[in-house]
Amino acid sequence: MDRRKKFIINAVYWAIVLGIVVFVTRYLLGLIWPFFLAFLFSWAMTPIIRWMTVKCHIKHSFSVFLCLLLFFGIVGGLLVVVTVNIVSWVQDLVVWLPTLYRDTILPALQTATTRAQDFVARLDPDAISVVQSAFDNVINSLSSAVSNFSLQAVGLVSGWVTQVPGRLLSILICIIATVFMTVDFSRMTAFLLRQMPDRTRHVVVKTKETFIQVLKKYGRSYGIIMCITFCELLVGFLILRQENAVLVAAIIAIFDIFPIIGAGFFLMPWAVINLLSGSIAKGLGLIAMYIVITVLRQFIEPRVVGHQVGLHPLVTLMAMLVGTKLFGGIGLLGLPLACAIMKSLDDTGVIHILRKEDDAPVPAGEEKF
Repeated sequence: MDRRKKFIINAVYWAIVLGIVVFVTRYLLGLIWPFFLAFLFSWAMTPIIRWMTVKCHIKHSFSVFLCLLLFFGIVGGLLVVVTVNIVSWVQDLVVWLPTLYRDTILPALQTATTRAQDFVARLDPDAISVVQSAFDNVINSLSSAVSNFSLQAVGLVSGWVTQVPGRLLSILICIIATVFMTVDFSRMTAFLLRQMPDRTRHVVVKTKETFIQVLKKYGRSYGIIMCITFCELLVGFLILRQENAVLVAAIIAIFDIFPIIGAGFFLMPWAVINLLSGSIAKGLGLIAMYIVITVLRQFIEPRVVGHQVGLHPLVTLMAMLVGTKLFGGIGLLGLPLACAIMKSLDDTGVIHILRKEDDAPVPAGEEKF
């Protein structure tokens, strides 16, 4: 009975912890994201400000001003460039897609249908109507898809434009909060730490230090994965004799790091367009490249990330899967990172979650399951 009570208490405790994490990640961050980003920005700029103040002998207030000016200048410029390019790309895509369908895809489908009818006519002339009916269905589906995509793209841009005032207000709040936090970041964090019990304060400080260490290892691991993907893409493009193979491989390798995009975002539509336009060899080659990259990525990523951050590849793979199911693309990267931080804290004795060999030695004769 005591063991059952202990199990129930532990299960309820961890269920509450998981519920709090899901609530904070999915709902609370959506409300306070300007202040959360402001804290991250201030935290990232604090070492630079400290270096400018100590090493360059610049007044703290002037160091803060220079750092904020440089930071918001770079971020604001990047946001403007990215936004303009995205809007321009959507406009070009809305105009280009119907033209591609009319001049390339539709003639390719008509040619394929004619060949299929000729082949079927030799076998069973009565089946020609079936081929023609299937062709008509494909044409209608593609026409509807192209029209719906254009309407959805226009609706997406229009919806984004209507949200601009609210987004601008949130961005303005984030900027103001970043300024206030950066000016008094040391005093603010010292005040928050003083409100915590000694044990909690120790865990928070060690968690911050561990987070920085694990984040560096995480960045190193995905840098290795990006280099491997770049080499795979480069070899494939050189075999296919693709122009600007190095540049194209570099761009796709960079975007492949992002879970929501991936290499398939570029390779699969590219392959379909080549297949429909008659470039069968190149289309099949792009599909083969995507399959190889995806399979190797699924095999390499848990091993590389796990080796760098100190997790077993199976644990890393499970964390990626669970994180993706619970939190989407953020969870794919975030949950393995959280697991690595918890393991590092447990290894150093800051927290105690996992039982070590010394804590619970296995009796003789029970070493194997």
